[in-house]
Amino acid sequence: MEIKGTAVTSTPKFVKIKFGDRFDEWINSLPEESKKILTSPIDVSAWYPLTEAVIIPTEKISELFYNDPKKAAWEAGKFSADIALKGIYKIFIRISSPSFILSRAGNIFSTYYKPSDIKVVENLSKKVVMEFDDFVESDRLIMYRIAGWIERALEMTNCSGINIDVAHSLSEGKPLTTITIEWA
Repeated sequence: MEIKGTAVTSTPKFVKIKFGDRFDEWINSLPEESKKILTSPIDVSAWYPLTEAVIIPTEKISELFYNDPKKAAWEAGKFSADIALKGIYKIFIRISSPSFILSRAGNIFSTYYKPSDIKVVENLSKKVVMEFDDFVESDRLIMYRIAGWIERALEMTNCSGINIDVAHSLSEGKPLTTITIEWA
């Protein structure tokens, strides 16, 4: 699976801002392929291998700073939303309903991952369910990053009582992840 360069850029920014004095330690902990991607100029329109560009770097963030892969991925996802949803997007987020934003999220996320099949399968007034087809088990950290991104986007709409559940399963022999988002 591949990830768009725009999504790759947030990981080194996250480490620089949150753990700046340990950025070099983090970079040096990465395998050569990941280090090469993250220390070279990242082409925001190019596609990068998901594992080397984001999963392994997120695992290293967990090892060095959190000792909790889910928390590391979730926090990196929230940071990514802060970067992505600024300027005109921040205004759009603030005036839109959570249901409307999340109804568009499947299309948005599909532009960042390939191949991917991401869809909103339930959209109620205070609950949305999204399905992510063909993300393999090792992509679990990506699901937590996406969940963190969603949580931060909802916080920007002044949502309260946010609850996000990430469930992994198999459907017709293929991996399926469901993210259920509820709010007050």
